Amino acid sequence: MAMARQHCIPEMLSHQALFRCLAGGEFKLLAQGAHERRIARQSCVYRKGEVPQGMHLVISGQIKLTLPSAEGLEKIILMVDPGDTFSEEALFPERHSPVCAQASKDSLLLVLARPALQAVMRANPALAGVLMGRMAERMCQLIESLETCLQRSSAQRVARFLSQRAPKQASSYALELDMNKSCIASQLNLAPETFSRVLGRLSRDGLIDMKGRTITLNDLDSLRSFAG
Repeated sequence: MAMARQHCIPEMLSHQALFRCLAGGEFKLLAQGAHERRIARQSCVYRKGEVPQGMHLVISGQIKLTLPSAEGLEKIILMVDPGDTFSEEALFPERHSPVCAQASKDSLLLVLARPALQAVMRANPALAGVLMGRMAERMCQLIESLETCLQRSSAQRVARFLSQRAPKQASSYALELDMNKSCIASQLNLAPETFSRVLGRLSRDGLIDMKGRTITLNDLDSLRSFAG
């Protein structure tokens, strides 16, 4: 069986926007506590309650963070795309993960161990500031998501989801979905059937057109106004 090609980890790190504040020696120090991890689609990275091996950086693919239920359903908390991180709780000793992490696409991850991360943050406090900023932004996103689920109707949630993915100044936009409808419905705290019905309603109202995985947002001003 062919071996997966190993990359130069310092070089991989140097191409990530998150680590632009680091210098050459700091990349090498961080890489000493890092390893690659390839995760096949639908495979688990870790489960709720486990202690992550380290902070994970997505190089390619996509990871979903979910809360499982006793009925076997899942609530998607966040979709993590290339260039972003998850399991920041690994920066603290023996901190158990509050979510499950699963690959929604074949993914390549870098796992960054706590001792190396802490050593680099001591050497370059700017990295600590960048990570704090990322976590603060993540918290704001989660609060906004909670507000959306609690205070908006199902149709408003879908309209908001679609309109937020278009450029701010656009009046119309062709949106290519990068995840399946079940994943989107879970993020919006909707049943997949409800999500499909809302799309049908928005299509009948002329706000969107659907063709395969492409949704054309015909009237973004009206869509944004409807989303509230």
